Amino acid sequence: MDRQEIENKVWEILDNLGVIEKENEKTIIHFEEIDSIQLVSIIVDIEECFNVEIPDEYINPEFLFSFDHIVNVVAELLHDPNTATS
Repeated sequence: MDRQEIENKVWEILDNLGVIEKENEKTIIHFEEIDSIQLVSIIVDIEECFNVEIPDEYINPEFLFSFDHIVNVVAELLHDPNTATS
């Protein structure tokens, strides 16, 4: 899976919750609108969509530091055979 495909799927996951938008070519995640249930939902949706397991250290609001950060983490997990789920 290439980076653009990852970006598209992550965008879709965040957009479904209404917590992301483009503003002047910049992607903005509305952290203040994300509660703990939505954070868990985002993590679960990413795990299911990409068939990876997000390590516990990412299960916190800092995981949503930026759109690029999320995409980078997913890309890293996709290329690490130890993170694939069965």
